[in-house]
Amino acid sequence: MTRQTAKVRTTSRVVATKPACAPLRAMYDAAVAAHPRTWNEVEDDFVRAMEAFDANVASGVADIGDLQNGKGDFFNDLLALILEDCAGLNLYTRGGVPGFVFANHNLDLTYPNTGVVRFTLEAKAVGTPRHPLSPKQKPIGRPGSADLAKRVKEVAFKSIDLKAEYGRIMAMQGQSPESTPGGNLTTWLRAVPPSSYLFIAARVVSQTDFEAVVAFAHTAAQVQDGVGIFCFTPESPSRPTTYRKVGVPADLSLDRVLYRACQDLVGLRHEAPVAIPEQAVGPAPSTGAEAARADDT
Repeated sequence: MTRQTAKVRTTSRVVATKPACAPLRAMYDAAVAAHPRTWNEVEDDFVRAMEAFDANVASGVADIGDLQNGKGDFFNDLLALILEDCAGLNLYTRGGVPGFVFANHNLDLTYPNTGVVRFTLEAKAVGTPRHPLSPKQKPIGRPGSADLAKRVKEVAFKSIDLKAEYGRIMAMQGQSPESTPGGNLTTWLRAVPPSSYLFIAARVVSQTDFEAVVAFAHTAAQVQDGVGIFCFTPESPSRPTTYRKVGVPADLSLDRVLYRACQDLVGLRHEAPVAIPEQAVGPAPSTGAEAARADDT
């Protein structure tokens, strides 16, 4: 049986300890003191923090761990902070959460901390300037859209898997969603918990790159309850870490979608957790090594 774990969400150790992440840490600490409840309150400071961090990336101060986790962890922590202030609750990190197909999803930001998951959030920060670890990259840097195809697919599958498991659990209790996945998949997904949100902060390097990010976001919106994006771009190839904001379609506005996520959490705040029936939790799937040992007996 897969053992579930849950704890109040904690902030990134990478951001808290790594020298290259100092601008991100300073901006997050300032936000903690300010208690923001909307994205609009922090977006300008977010862009300035991105400039300072990416300058560290471009100069080689950042190592591979900073590149892989620093910006994404910071974005994740900042969104969580805003939602907690807005909705008046704590978000949690849960491990070993069962889906319909996979029995051990790890959820960085979720609610509640027990029973059936009712809310999930995924945050992705994409696009980097050219740096010493990628010397062949164009001077303006790596497109934000270059990293999104795989990430959107992963998030989409997780959302579908968790929603399908919720439907199975409700069926075991004699309940069922009003619609079924045999009709319009998007309509069914929107009718079934958990509420599933994806937020993307993208450093875009051209109009084509920006349009690709928007297209990926609209694709993700077919299986997510909400997708919000925030885009920024270098002022010029000669100033690759000096940024300006880029306007996005209203339906993808990070501030608008984050507000919707807050309202979902407010609605859940006073609801009792939905217990997972004991018979709904099956054994953890065997690994390849376990299967091989079983064949030898």
